[in-house]
This record gives sequence, structure tokens and C-alpha cells, in this order.
Amino acid sequence: MNEIYTGLRQSIEKLAPIEDDEWSEISQRWKACNTPKHDYLIRAGEVEKYFYYVHDGVIRGYILNNGNEVSIGFSYNGDYSGAYDSFLDQIPTDFFLETITEVQMLRIHFNDLMQLFDQYKSMERWGRIFNANALIAMARRQVEVRAYSAEEKFERLATDSPHIFQLVPQKHLASYLGMTPETFSRLRKLRLKKGRLREHT
Repeated sequence: MNEIYTGLRQSIEKLAPIEDDEWSEISQRWKACNTPKHDYLIRAGEVEKYFYYVHDGVIRGYILNNGNEVSIGFSYNGDYSGAYDSFLDQIPTDFFLETITEVQMLRIHFNDLMQLFDQYKSMERWGRIFNANALIAMARRQVEVRAYSAEEKFERLATDSPHIFQLVPQKHLASYLGMTPETFSRLRKLRLKKGRLREHT
């Protein structure tokens, strides 16, 4: 159990240092929870009450478009997760968050996190930088979706996050990249042929 809290503290301290006495209070607000494979953290129409730190496992976020699932992102070891827009505004989300594997994580309630922001400058700083990074990532994702070719999107994912090919099924990655499974399979085979991509296990 200590390992998961150590991971959380290390993650937070990448953005904002925390004193030991502060951490004693902060860590008590984060509760451990295990979620089985193919379970939902939240469904469209619900309000997100929690923010998650993923210690082990994979979570997929998706929306429904004309009845089809469209993957919008993945969270895995060391990442944070949650329907973040719903969490911040406390309004119903359009997202589904589903566990692809069994997931071990910590979660914090909206009220507890807001109190920590008010109580500790270190947490307020962490939240401010985290939000800025999230906005930057969102802007870059918009450029990728609108301006990149299928080959460019695949190459970017394979270069920036090669490990994701071992964590996430191909159909979900194809959906995330906005291409058919056939196109994804073709690009994957080309990269495997060049010896630049590991097989999914």
C-alpha cells in the first residue's frame, strides 16, 4: 500500500514540492480502490465526483457517436484519470471511463481536492500547473486530429508512447487515431517490418 502513495507523491512533486507534514494530511484524502476489468468509473450523463491516480492498470475514455464508441484517451501506470471537465464544473459528462484491465488506483473526492487547494500552496501550485499542462495537451491533440495524416498520427503515437501498443487493444487505438482497424493494421505491419514496433502481448 505504501508503494501506491509513494507513486502519487512522486507524481505530485514533479510539479510542486510537498513538505512531510503537509503530505501526512494530503495523503489521507486519497483513498485506495481496486476496480475489476471492464467496469465503469463513470458513464455519460453522470457527474464526476472523483479524480484518480492510476497505480497499475489501463483505463479507456470514450464517447458515443451515432452509437459507435470513439476512444478519446487512455490512462495507465502513473497517470491521472477522470472525466475532468465534469469534475471541475460538477456537471454531467459526455464521457465513459472503462477499465481495460483490473486497475489499482487512488481517488480523491471533489470536495477534498478543493479543500486541499485552499489549504496548501503546494497543492494549489500543483493544480495550476497540472491544468496548464492539460490545456497544452488538449491543444496539441486538436492539431493532431485536424491536421495530421493517418500515417503521421500513427507515427507520432508510436514514437511518443510506444508502450501503449502493449497495453491497449488495436481496435481502441485505431478509434483513438480516427482510422479504420484495417488502416491501423497496415501501418502497424509496416512498422513491425522495419523493426520499430514491438508485437502486442
